[in-house]
Amino acid sequence: MKSRRSLVLTPVLILLLALTGSLVARAQDVVTVTWWTESGGFLDHVQNTFVKAFNDSHPNIKLELVGQEKLDDVLRTAFQAGEAPDILQTPGASFIAEYIASGQIQPLDSYAEKDGWKDKLLPWAYESGILEGKLYSLPLTYESLILFYNKSLFERNNWTVPTNAADFWKLCETIAAAGIHPFAYSNSEWKPSNEHLVGIYLNNYVGPDNLYKALIGEKKWTDPEFVEAMQLLKDQIADKGWFGGSLDNYYAYASADDFADLTTGKSAMMMSGTWQFANMKSYFTADIPDQWDWAPIPMFKDGVGDYNYELATGSTISVNAKSKNVDAAVEVLNFLLSDPKLVLQNAAGADFGEWMVPLHYTDADFPEGSDPRVVRYFSDFAKVTGEGRYGYTTWTFWPADADVQLWQDVEQVWAGDLSVEDYLATQQEEWDKARADGKTLPIPKR
Repeated sequence: MKSRRSLVLTPVLILLLALTGSLVARAQDVVTVTWWTESGGFLDHVQNTFVKAFNDSHPNIKLELVGQEKLDDVLRTAFQAGEAPDILQTPGASFIAEYIASGQIQPLDSYAEKDGWKDKLLPWAYESGILEGKLYSLPLTYESLILFYNKSLFERNNWTVPTNAADFWKLCETIAAAGIHPFAYSNSEWKPSNEHLVGIYLNNYVGPDNLYKALIGEKKWTDPEFVEAMQLLKDQIADKGWFGGSLDNYYAYASADDFADLTTGKSAMMMSGTWQFANMKSYFTADIPDQWDWAPIPMFKDGVGDYNYELATGSTISVNAKSKNVDAAVEVLNFLLSDPKLVLQNAAGADFGEWMVPLHYTDADFPEGSDPRVVRYFSDFAKVTGEGRYGYTTWTFWPADADVQLWQDVEQVWAGDLSVEDYLATQQEEWDKARADGKTLPIPKR
């Protein structure tokens, strides 16, 4: 029989048991939130900035950010197996749309209202995540298309960057007459690069208001202004050879060739995405005498509005509706939207080309030493798009099949094997089918 003494709990033992129970309870209270993202060198930077900052400030939540090769494929497989992470990262709203019908995506409206997300995000960015009247995703990064140019070449020739269509085309003719390619660009490394040019010509020739009407079905892609825009592109890329000197060069050149021409003054300008900021830094090195700069792309036709920035989301983030930790996952998203300086410190690790959440930034938010040309872009983007002056990129707002047809078939147009009218008639057919099948994407209202 046990002695009575063995049943007595001393004050010290009571304290030890209480502390042990408290520690166990605390360990059990820590919630782990999983987030799968793209693997790569930038992931280490994100771990040391954003993930560390979140975990340090949230002792009851542990964020685990895991890199995955071929993230899209891995995510699809995980969904089928019921093992998807708490936070879902996808290339865009079209991917999210696939999962909404099966109830896999958590609506975020109530959380957004509670934490004021609509005020934290740029207006178009908030709208871009709304499908079927509910908020399902947030942009993780955003980009646009702008005009890069060899600033030193412009200064040597007393050229100024035009702000209207007439001056822009006059400058291009002047550049070509001087034996210089007006534009550097190619598609040998990425065939869908065609859509960058197609989208620019559509947006800047017909204007974003008319483009919006076509996207929502109030205009046809076969309407005269769209035909004129595509004919203009054909004339300049195929007939005049304004991109890299010839259509053959456009198909053959690699990115290194484009930048070799731009840095040496063989090409004067490049209409491309803001992801090229990193390449400008890489190619315009200290031993290159010429310098670069950028400007908004002028409108290609008078009377279609002021310059604008085409909207594009690089990745989106959502919450898994099947997650056991929805509230904790949402807290991660709220943290991401609540500290512009931290977001910029994080994005600086990729020259502001990744994890660039579309928040309301000021110049003072950028890390010390940031390239003032890059800061100028993001500040102007926020100002101009906040005023409602924005267009629409093909890879963000076109249904998948219509987008592929747009960049694939345009090469037949350039070769003279397909008329612009027939090309756009097929584009209209793809849109008609997408509308009938419910596969169109959310379009930010004007």
